[in-house]
Amino acid sequence: MMTYFKTYCFILMLWVTAVYSYEPLLEDRHYTKSILIQDERELKVNIEIGLSKLIIGSGEPQNVFSYDVLRVEKANNPEKEIKYNIIDRVGYLKIKSGENRSIKFGDFKSDKWILNFTDKIPISFDIEIGASKCTFDFTNLKVKDLNISAGAGSVNLMFNKPNSQVIENINIESGVSKFKAYNLSNANFNYLKFSGGLGSYELDFSGKLQKEVDVDIEIGLGSITVLIPKYIGVKVSREENWLSSFDIDDEFEGDRTELTTPNYYDVNGKINLRIKSGIGSVKIKLLK
Repeated sequence: MMTYFKTYCFILMLWVTAVYSYEPLLEDRHYTKSILIQDERELKVNIEIGLSKLIIGSGEPQNVFSYDVLRVEKANNPEKEIKYNIIDRVGYLKIKSGENRSIKFGDFKSDKWILNFTDKIPISFDIEIGASKCTFDFTNLKVKDLNISAGAGSVNLMFNKPNSQVIENINIESGVSKFKAYNLSNANFNYLKFSGGLGSYELDFSGKLQKEVDVDIEIGLGSITVLIPKYIGVKVSREENWLSSFDIDDEFEGDRTELTTPNYYDVNGKINLRIKSGIGSVKIKLLK
């Protein structure tokens, strides 16, 4: 009788252990949805997400946007955090998530959001993220306006093909984070401002540039590397600060406060780069 009782207790213990071992999987929730495009002529997107993984890319043309969300804890359907309205043929999408989430010590799991957008209409993005890991692939999208504020996470941003829309202003703020941008010349912008705090940043201006653009960079305690193809003419203006480190490619000519590449006055594609650095470090390199 005792043997059977011990066997029963052992089986019960295994069952309880298995249930608790797989409890996080049982709590996970997967949600997907697509919104068909109607008569929208433009889309304005506002995203506020805290502790999450966020991926933005292009989707099916017939869907103004779609989402694929994995919740890793007992949480509501993300539909409650997503609002979409159409006013005068302009679509307004607002996503606000993560502000009420409770974080336990040692719990580093996060939700995962995949957002895909149509390539049929111009889109303005206003994105604010917290401690998130993000990939923003704007390739094939018609980006009209772009504002990004990143907290203590990591961001990869890319324009792998020329943007068919002109972006008047790109504004990027990055705090205690890691930020990398690729093929920025494909973004088709007129003005770009990057503000960095205590982080590691890389801005790659590869791509197609056939006009004159302005770029302002402000760095606090962080380090930034700026990569620019040699076919682009560059003028660098900076404020002298003995506390900061400044490393510039040998091909630049001029004094310490204003330098230009030899081709600056001979090419259509040129960047006027203004830099302010606190106790950070700046490196400017020309790409072959």
